Amino acid sequence: MSQRLQSIFFFLSALLFALLFFLPLAEYHGELNILRFNVYGVESMLPDGEVPFKTAFSLPVLILSITVMLLSGYLAMGLFRAVKLAQFVKLHKIARINIIVIVAWIAVVFAYYIRVIGKPIGADPTFKVGVFLPLAALLLSIAAASGLRKDIKKVRSTDRIR
Repeated sequence: MSQRLQSIFFFLSALLFALLFFLPLAEYHGELNILRFNVYGVESMLPDGEVPFKTAFSLPVLILSITVMLLSGYLAMGLFRAVKLAQFVKLHKIARINIIVIVAWIAVVFAYYIRVIGKPIGADPTFKVGVFLPLAALLLSIAAASGLRKDIKKVRSTDRIR
């Protein structure tokens, strides 16, 4: 079984979301202000710049990021201990939830936050490396869930042979 490879994929997915706390997602260069969008909020890059958004504005992005990190970490650790078919099925369900949460994160950020943040200062976003990390995490999670599904089929086929 390829549980270790899938564990590595889920661990890398959690690590990519952990990197989001240190990397900006986008910057907005307006005439009077420069804003930087991070997972934990919007901040002004100018010393006297005013931020048009409150601290709680990006709370959904923060909550979704922490949720993905916790789910991916749980999956990475759980796959090392999984032996029985019921454990694999449970982990596969959690993996599907993890994929849904990552897709929700991508949808929320791209459909709402990226467009709304630049409006008050009249600026278009300049995407930074952080915005592409969830896409890589999504691909890793899909690959791991696919491998997990194959492992479930293998375990079921060996149970039939006995």
